[in-house]
Amino acid sequence: MLGLALMLSFSVVSSAEGERSSTDGMPWWNDRVFYEIFVRSFQDSDGDGVGDLQGVISKLDYLNDGDPNTNTDLGVTGIWLMPIMESPSYHGYDVTDYMKVEPDYGTNDDFKQLMAEAHKRGIAVIVDMVLNHTSRDHAWFKDAQTPGSTHDQWYRWSITKPAQIGPWGQQVWYSRGNRYYYAVFWDGMPDLNLRNPAVTQTLFDVARFWLEDLGADGFRMDAIRYLVEDGNTLASSEGNFTWLKKWNDYINSLDPQALTIGEVWTNSFEVSKYVPGDIDVAFEFDLARGILDAVNNGSSGALVPVLERAQRLYPAGQYASFVTNHDQNRLMTEVNEDVGRAQAAAAILLTTPGVPFLYYGEEIGMIGAKPDECIRTPMQWDASKPHAAFISGKRCSTNEADFNLAAQADDPASLFNLYRSFIHLRNANPALRVGTLSLVESDSMALLAFVRQSQEQNVLVVINLSAKPVSDYQLSLAASNLAEGASATLLWGEGSAAAPPIDSSGGFAAYTPLAEIPAHSAVIIQIDS
Repeated sequence: MLGLALMLSFSVVSSAEGERSSTDGMPWWNDRVFYEIFVRSFQDSDGDGVGDLQGVISKLDYLNDGDPNTNTDLGVTGIWLMPIMESPSYHGYDVTDYMKVEPDYGTNDDFKQLMAEAHKRGIAVIVDMVLNHTSRDHAWFKDAQTPGSTHDQWYRWSITKPAQIGPWGQQVWYSRGNRYYYAVFWDGMPDLNLRNPAVTQTLFDVARFWLEDLGADGFRMDAIRYLVEDGNTLASSEGNFTWLKKWNDYINSLDPQALTIGEVWTNSFEVSKYVPGDIDVAFEFDLARGILDAVNNGSSGALVPVLERAQRLYPAGQYASFVTNHDQNRLMTEVNEDVGRAQAAAAILLTTPGVPFLYYGEEIGMIGAKPDECIRTPMQWDASKPHAAFISGKRCSTNEADFNLAAQADDPASLFNLYRSFIHLRNANPALRVGTLSLVESDSMALLAFVRQSQEQNVLVVINLSAKPVSDYQLSLAASNLAEGASATLLWGEGSAAAPPIDSSGGFAAYTPLAEIPAHSAVIIQIDS
């Protein structure tokens, strides 16, 4: 178990309604920990079996009660809502009306109320924006099926079926009437023709509506590698970058503080090309894989180069860190339901740079494996069997009997309390939120060690990735701006930390801060001059 030396004694970063604070000149989102919510599965307010916006509102105090003097809330300061626009599908990624909340979830007024209540608690809210495609049931696509109609050129059509296949070898051209339309993901989600200025202007109007009329704090944009095709270049084309730059510039013209975060599901080298010119922040998929590899193998070997690369490729902190999301098997499933590994993954996520995102239920150890419906099961508030119509017949495995909030809330050693403590710790320490990262060498591959430094704080983080305690180890750092004669204060862990032997180069060698680092445990030490 990870040591809980300062058990829930940390204050929460909070802000007055509408205020977006920042630290060390970093954007406001670097001071946040975000929580991804699938509304349909989070909380049902009216007993109809469907989660809704009023349900989210009712659980805001669980996420953050807005009072820095309490420590019973989870402490998150941002929410990402998966699609909430009108859609015929349970998942919402095929939109039929961009300016209307899905009726299953409530109304536009419910969303405004959610924004107001979230801001009172210092929580920013971003919404999923699906720019690449609509539903085939959208009025635009229905009209587009008539050649020469108003919306005919809002989608991509061909008289003959092109031989072209998709980016991962899939079918992308589908028959409708006497023509074929392009749909990179599924025939139920035809791609918009973003080379058409009328389409672009309409999506600009949608963005303005959500930012100015409904008050959203920004957008998570889905599948943005595939927005614009250049011939047979179907992903990350030059036209794609050009269009996104216009989109981001327009968002900034409406609200320079609005967050744009994109899903670019590929390697770090390609993802980083989008930041900062085309979007503010991008999800770091290589890092997510590196975290899982590290905790499953009990070794930092696969993670260290990924962390180094992220610091090199992105502007400081301008990537979103996560472990798994709504498109992937859940973290607890990926670690074979090993709580220790899940704890180590949480420690990495919440102490390294970037903007961390948690998937709902991750903090209580929910399991879930593909198909998609089974990784989006209802939040396990208690031991009752979760139920949702959209997973009927899917035989989804759940673990609500042992891994639920009611069972973990008052248990100091629970996974939930570990996440809560780590989030509060990050909120209270600027070095963990916005500090630079310098990797520290260890003669034990079981340890991941690094120094985080902000303008006002220096911390050393040591995480034992293995299932065994590590006692025979030494740490070294070639150089830094740490000062000789520094003292050590233990922020996280158990025992008394030895001061680092800082040399004239600001580095140290043969440093053993604690006699032993327990299995799957973290140690966080503040280094003061």
